[in-house]
Amino acid sequence: MSADSIRVMVVDDDRDILDLVQISLSSQYEVLALTDPAQALEIFEVFDPDLAILDIMMPKITGYQILETIRKNPKYSHLPIVFLSAKESTLDIKYGYKLGANLYVPKPFQPDRLLKNVSSLLVNVHPRHREYSMRDVQLRMQLKASGVATGPAEPPSDVEGAPPKPSSSARLRRPLAQEKAENEKKKWVG
Repeated sequence: MSADSIRVMVVDDDRDILDLVQISLSSQYEVLALTDPAQALEIFEVFDPDLAILDIMMPKITGYQILETIRKNPKYSHLPIVFLSAKESTLDIKYGYKLGANLYVPKPFQPDRLLKNVSSLLVNVHPRHREYSMRDVQLRMQLKASGVATGPAEPPSDVEGAPPKPSSSARLRRPLAQEKAENEKKKWVG
């Protein structure tokens, strides 16, 4: 799939659930499956999803907290959010909707039904161009996991006569290499 696909971010600390959701949705959507909710918040704007599927009970950060963080960003305040959770009491479901979830799916779930629900939430969403391709998103995640800090990418150059802008992965590597060099200098200085 290309950077012009409809994207779905799935966050769940259960790898089996992530795999099932990814298999169910990947035929129609570009899916990023994450087990670490903190990583999801770090990579959210880079991945730029059209819909997010969140577990509620996760270590460190809950799905409720992720939803609240997403809703605070004006760009994503209307992003469709699906809670996929083992918390299935009426109070839990009402609370999820009160926080702004568009759909609450209790576990265990039927993969084909999840696909239909996601498709209905995305019926008016059209593929759009994104700044980062899926490969760039994955590269950024790998660099972050390896301990290399990821700085902001350079803004695109729309000035006529300006040199062509480098590929997005080159834009990622340059600030990262500069930041890594600065960190190395700090180690020697003391």
